[in-house]
Amino acid sequence: MVDNSENTNRVSSDDTNAIAHINHVTNGLHNLTNDLYEDLMERDHEKAKAKATNICKLMSELIHSLTDEI
Repeated sequence: MVDNSENTNRVSSDDTNAIAHINHVTNGLHNLTNDLYEDLMERDHEKAKAKATNICKLMSELIHSLTDEI
């Protein structure tokens, strides 16, 4: 009997690239939302609006790219 468990546990290069991209996008959004939180807590409304606008732009791009994937 041949043990193929080693081959079935490997992550494809496509999956590795997808995971790296997902991490990049979500880490960037996480950092932006943390910055937005700080701006809101400091009542810096202009910076908060700019951050919120940037977050919305990134989310719109994400939604568009997900739509293209389907």
